[in-house]
Amino acid sequence: MTRGRSGGRPPQRGAAGGARRADRVAAEIQRILSAELLHRVRDPRVAHVTVTRVRVTDDLRLARVFFTLLEVGEGDRAEALRGLDSATPFFRRTVAGELGLRHAPEIAFAYDEDLANARRIDALLRDLRTEAPGADVPAGAGSAAGAAREPADDDGE
Repeated sequence: MTRGRSGGRPPQRGAAGGARRADRVAAEIQRILSAELLHRVRDPRVAHVTVTRVRVTDDLRLARVFFTLLEVGEGDRAEALRGLDSATPFFRRTVAGELGLRHAPEIAFAYDEDLANARRIDALLRDLRTEAPGADVPAGAGSAAGAAREPADDDGE
């Protein structure tokens, strides 16, 4: 399944078969904000911020921008959110100017928990792989091969 640029859901198709307008606007907002964070914003609180996805309501009034940090820390996350919130009027003016929309969408930032959860799952799987297979299981128990090798009764029945 192809993932849409506006987040984890696949792109929805409109009546004419093209991607929904909200999805196209979300992709453009993500492109604009990523470029602004990389080239123009000098706030050290947002130095390690990466925009991961943007979701825009169908009426184009609200853009929820999800971000993650290259160096993750609880204090860093809160500081980055404060930095992004302080730059929101600048971002909103920039988005309005580049997209030419009648009304610039409100921009709300949220930390992307999906990536943090994926990192946690990846670490758990890595830990499971490094453990010796069957370390807590007695020899032959819990495996099909062990069950097949059980000795047969010798009394001939």
